[in-house]
Amino acid sequence: MGTSTFLLLVLCLSGVLSYGSFRLKIPNGDHVPHPCKPNFIWHGVGHKNAQGGGSRNPFGLDFASNGQNWTAALCRLDSDGDGLTNGQELGDPDCVWTPGSIPPRTTNISHPGVCDPWNSVKCVSKNSWLDCSSFEEFACDAINDPDVLNMTIRFPRTKVPAQETTYICFSFELPSDQEYHLIATKPYIDNKNVMHHMVLTACEGMAGRLIPEPRECLMGSAGCTEMIGLWSLGMTGQCFNSQAGIRIGKGYTTFVTLQIHWTNPDEVDTWYDSSGLILYYTPKLRQYNAAVLQVGQNYLNIPPGIPSVVQRGTCTSRCSRLVMRGPIHIASAFNHMHYLGIRQNVTLTRPGLPPVTIADDNPYSYDSPKTHTFDTPIVMKPGDELQTLCTFQSRSRDTTTMFGEGSYDEMCINFMTYFPAENLTNKMCSQWKDVDICDLPMKCPNFRALLNSSAPSTAAMTKKILDHCDPAGYCRPECPAAIQQVQEENWCIKHAFGLMEDRYLYMEDAKFLKFVAAMKSCDHKLAPSGNMTTPTTPRPQGPGQPQTDPGSMFLNLIKQLDSRPLLQNIVMNVNYNTIQYPGNGSQPKN
Repeated sequence: MGTSTFLLLVLCLSGVLSYGSFRLKIPNGDHVPHPCKPNFIWHGVGHKNAQGGGSRNPFGLDFASNGQNWTAALCRLDSDGDGLTNGQELGDPDCVWTPGSIPPRTTNISHPGVCDPWNSVKCVSKNSWLDCSSFEEFACDAINDPDVLNMTIRFPRTKVPAQETTYICFSFELPSDQEYHLIATKPYIDNKNVMHHMVLTACEGMAGRLIPEPRECLMGSAGCTEMIGLWSLGMTGQCFNSQAGIRIGKGYTTFVTLQIHWTNPDEVDTWYDSSGLILYYTPKLRQYNAAVLQVGQNYLNIPPGIPSVVQRGTCTSRCSRLVMRGPIHIASAFNHMHYLGIRQNVTLTRPGLPPVTIADDNPYSYDSPKTHTFDTPIVMKPGDELQTLCTFQSRSRDTTTMFGEGSYDEMCINFMTYFPAENLTNKMCSQWKDVDICDLPMKCPNFRALLNSSAPSTAAMTKKILDHCDPAGYCRPECPAAIQQVQEENWCIKHAFGLMEDRYLYMEDAKFLKFVAAMKSCDHKLAPSGNMTTPTTPRPQGPGQPQTDPGSMFLNLIKQLDSRPLLQNIVMNVNYNTIQYPGNGSQPKN
């Protein structure tokens, strides 16, 4: 190992170690905002480099002078000279915080080492070291080929609602004169103050699926569920493997829906946005059709104030046999968590062989995501297993964090670009708790009917429960038997009721709300065997949550309506039309 290589390794390791330890020694050290890049985090709080390492900024110098500890003296200093003490900027105005405790304030945090407003007259000289103009450029040689075309799909100028989180959708028509391969996407950011992420989905069928003008959409539109493009904070774009592209155009996808997530925590009511994506496509078709596979865990429950908690999601070997027609080649992988995420690892295992690491981000940084690309794609065969491990740190939170797309929710997902697309019958191989999503088409073929309160079988099911159980939360003697009968008749109700409950709450159908409340009315009296028991204390509702009086159960369910927005994507991305089994299919050429 050469001297320069060794030095670089030492510097990299010291940067990682200093970030991992020092951020826990100051209040809210894991989510200090970048002063001139909205929605970004300044990870190396004491350094001039936002990612940590290198020379120190004014706060870093004071931190070092105080023995690299949060002291009352350091708390009362105004390191950056903007008129606010370090404690006021970091959420500890009274200088009472100690390491390991939750700060007195966890919102409205500012950087103690950067004079703010960073571009004001009083701060220009103090921030002479600050560079707010440098952004990484998108690198994709293929977009410069002479046969490559491009089109920009942008929202018309649209007012951003004065609310923390908004999902807004708009549909576009793609060229349909011939077949093309989509080979790259690049973000077009109009208002960087609100942009959080974008998802581009292919739409089945024609204009009936379209959203003709921007409108709030929560989780997209019906019939537009297959993801073909993605942008998130810190990404410069997507560049697909040279052997494959996503098929669009004549006979394939001719309509797409773009969903944008705006985040506006200060609820500013004067902002507008016209962001979108630049699509690069070619009529010179590549060897294979590509697609995107989603793996991970779709249920998270992260208690507050925890230094480290690991969540796991598995694409089991049984599921891979069920959804794969033949081998696939994984060309790239992209880990996705939010700001509580500190590490994410995805591995492929095959009996008799050592595990293969597909993506290991340690530490994970939401603001600086890494796309793992493989010049020689990783081969996955039917029977292989994909395991996703996500590690979270919630020291800065005083409430439980759940799975969701909101800025203060969390995720544990990996998106893999693979080819040939035809060798996977479903583009999702993940779990909800320990429920394999791949089981839904086979074990719960009436899933779509269960989501329709007017369907005869569903209407009969809800009537039976409401006739025998009380949605107000009081357990009738005849209720357990009715619940048991419904469970025996419906695999999803028996084995995946939590998933069904999430979906029912999302739909805001009064019949389903009453059904869920009635189904849960005897939870506190049902032993595992189904026999009646009398508890001495009410049943806790979950980590970090108060115990609930059964009489308020229905009202509590209503309060949950907006807390679980992602289940539509989870269930709608599963192919319920046909149940495919492993068989002979087109194979990638070696």
